[in-house]
Amino acid sequence: MKVLHYHTEDTTENHAKAQQMLSEGHYDVLHVYGCWHFGAWRMARQAITKGTRLVVSPEGQLEPWVVKSHYWKDKLPKRMLFQKWMVQQAYAVIIQGKMEEECLRQLGWNPRLVIIRNPFYTNTITTQEAERQKNVIYRQVMNTNTLQLMTADTRKTLRDIIKAGITRDERWIGGACMDITDQDQWHHLLCYAWQERISEVVERGISILRLTPPDIEAEIKQSTWFIPEGYETPKSIESVIGMQFATENERLIATFRHLRKLVQQRQLAICHLVELDCELRHHQIEEDRLCDALEEKGLYKLAARLMQVTHEVTGLEEGLMPVPPRNDYQARRIRKQIDNHLKL
Repeated sequence: MKVLHYHTEDTTENHAKAQQMLSEGHYDVLHVYGCWHFGAWRMARQAITKGTRLVVSPEGQLEPWVVKSHYWKDKLPKRMLFQKWMVQQAYAVIIQGKMEEECLRQLGWNPRLVIIRNPFYTNTITTQEAERQKNVIYRQVMNTNTLQLMTADTRKTLRDIIKAGITRDERWIGGACMDITDQDQWHHLLCYAWQERISEVVERGISILRLTPPDIEAEIKQSTWFIPEGYETPKSIESVIGMQFATENERLIATFRHLRKLVQQRQLAICHLVELDCELRHHQIEEDRLCDALEEKGLYKLAARLMQVTHEVTGLEEGLMPVPPRNDYQARRIRKQIDNHLKL
């Protein structure tokens, strides 16, 4: 993991050097110290454009007595132009103590506040311990929304792994599955599977396809990450709707009704589509009667859109779909909801 540190109190020469380093190299995290310098804004904007994740340490510069100094001519214009935006865009805001935390909470710009005391101002922490705590935060940042960090090839491999895990047969893949050679990509994939509650299916798919991930299972299970506000841990469809149904058709109607609720509440996750795929593959249904029931209950179009999204995510074939897939704007919105489930 590569981290670029940018101190706004550095010389002009160091600012230029930092911008050149960010422009020419790849960094996972940009850590900006201070928040009122125009260079910080330029660095933050450049980092976000390149896909580098941002961490900000205001270093007490957002406390009221600092903000009030030259407020109208200096602080307010900078706040409106870039300073508030920069704090909002940060994956984490590292602060030095409870007083600064209270100031940031009152501003309400970013809920992800982490206290790491400054060893230059207090003897309650050593420089080594402060650096260790920062590295923990950087790893937490990189464990967040790992789907965004996956390459197109890794996403394709994930789809194949999920399909193999559901079908329990590599022949359903329709060709050789591309192995992942980059350990960081494996980390992103396995972390995503753990966070989205599909680890069991993914582990089975990896075994069936004879892929070679690094031995990081224990590390993944002990990892931490930042979650979006309002996030709720996904619950299985079965745990919500139960198992007492007279027919498979009735079970599927209840399933689609629950999926509609999840879509409306923006709580739909990939684990729900995996569960839906398993239901359609492994249970017999009466398609004509099911279609009529879906129409009657106003669920037909939603079901068609979910068929499209499930095909894209898990590889469900049209021959197993009770209704034809519908690839329209609403279907794309549902797919975006799946992709952004863990996005801050």
